[in-house]
Amino acid sequence: MKKVFAVLLVVMMLASVVGCAGGDEGAVRVTEPEDLKMATLLPSSPTDGGWGQTGANAINAAKEYFGCEAVIVEAGTADLMKSEAVSLAEEGFNIIIGHGGQYAAPFAEISADYPNTYFFTAGGDIVTENQMPVEFMVEELTYIMGAMAANISETGVVGLTVGGEYPSYTKTSRGFELGAKATDPDIEILYAATQDSSDMNEAYEIAMAQIDAGADIIWTNANQSSLGSIQAAKERGVYVFGMVQDQKAEAPDLVIASVVQDFNGFAIAIGERYLNDSLNGETIKIRAGVDDESLYWAWNDAVKDTLPEDVVGLYDELLPKIQSGEIYVPSETEGW
Repeated sequence: MKKVFAVLLVVMMLASVVGCAGGDEGAVRVTEPEDLKMATLLPSSPTDGGWGQTGANAINAAKEYFGCEAVIVEAGTADLMKSEAVSLAEEGFNIIIGHGGQYAAPFAEISADYPNTYFFTAGGDIVTENQMPVEFMVEELTYIMGAMAANISETGVVGLTVGGEYPSYTKTSRGFELGAKATDPDIEILYAATQDSSDMNEAYEIAMAQIDAGADIIWTNANQSSLGSIQAAKERGVYVFGMVQDQKAEAPDLVIASVVQDFNGFAIAIGERYLNDSLNGETIKIRAGVDDESLYWAWNDAVKDTLPEDVVGLYDELLPKIQSGEIYVPSETEGW
């Protein structure tokens, strides 16, 4: 019962974000759940312990909630993103989710051909009547991670790894860098992007090279390959910040905190909007402190308890300033 209540709470919170003004209050379904067909395209394995798994979890949550048909497809290249989306649209899927901003351009090439299918992307900036991005404002939290790292680092060197040169990735590393530089203008940021975000060995080697170059804190946002970054930090005994999932179990003595993105409520909310015919073309923004069930900060208490109070207090100090605009952290589509 607790799990069901949590999902319903997320849906109610997101109802004010997804779709047109006026919300879902009193909305009547014009389509039955058995006619709903949802799919998600993933850039990495659905069991990667990170980004891919969050997408798989979301579509499975929607399947359980509605009792609808739902499928998961791995599609990591632009050609596959386009061809698999076409196949799904031809098969009559009502909602197709591309789990990453990199799906926006391939979807834009085909979405107009399938006006009865709604295409969603996790990131991206292309908005049409039937294509909509969801923008998790993760950069607001990675800014805080950067500020903490600059306070904690003894070497003045921090290593960053992302899973590709896409805005939905790079906005997170740039947010981190902004926070670090605002705290210590002289801090050195070692940045790298993986060629293959499912290659844990590649990320492991990148992190090892960063540590050899002096990094005593590792931050990683690179899908499945993030586990390689964390393994390197573990072997060398350096602190690490996690992304997407709560990563403390991967290195219980070294993961400081994680930024967690939970797409379950979002997938259910857009399914509900489809059923009551209230989807409208727009960018859907999700923020920490507002949509706390979908985007939140997860401390590792074992490490938190060893940190100075002023470092721990940075989250509560900085987040209100960022969200009020006192501290400017550009979003995915502006200012970089």
